[in-house]
Amino acid sequence: MNSENNIIIIGGGLAGLTCAIHLLKSGFGVTLIEKNTYPQHKVCGEYVSNEVLPYLKWLDADPTQLNPTEITHLSISSAKGKTINTKLPLGGFGISRFALDDFLFQKALKNGCTFVPDTVNSIEFKDDTFSISTAKTGLFNAKIVIGAFGKRSSLDQKLERKFIQKSRHGLP
Repeated sequence: MNSENNIIIIGGGLAGLTCAIHLLKSGFGVTLIEKNTYPQHKVCGEYVSNEVLPYLKWLDADPTQLNPTEITHLSISSAKGKTINTKLPLGGFGISRFALDDFLFQKALKNGCTFVPDTVNSIEFKDDTFSISTAKTGLFNAKIVIGAFGKRSSLDQKLERKFIQKSRHGLP
């Protein structure tokens, strides 16, 4: 496939999906390339601070529709049974990434996002245009490309990004 796109987002996690919804709401055409399909279970804390609720509501992606669990306190315990407890000033909510990713994915599709389930092999920039080669679909061209993939991803390795040589703790 050889096509010209307004904006291409590489990576469809929380950052890529919310970015797509925001841009679509603002009138841009968006193609999102994600190597995985939705929904998928992911290991993470599954805690979201309430400070993002106004933004998610502005996106018309209010997670309260999913009946999340309200979180108002934090408790940390050691292996020896000592605990620290505190009230969370802003609070938050707990929701599975499976549910939240699927919710945002469906919102992006509803808003007109073109979803391409594929792996990006390479990205080149020439004459003010990005050319993105994928494993299955082929070649995409766009003036704007947003990388919303995790740090140290296989794509970062293929692009030979310098920070890959550094340890995760900033040491050589």
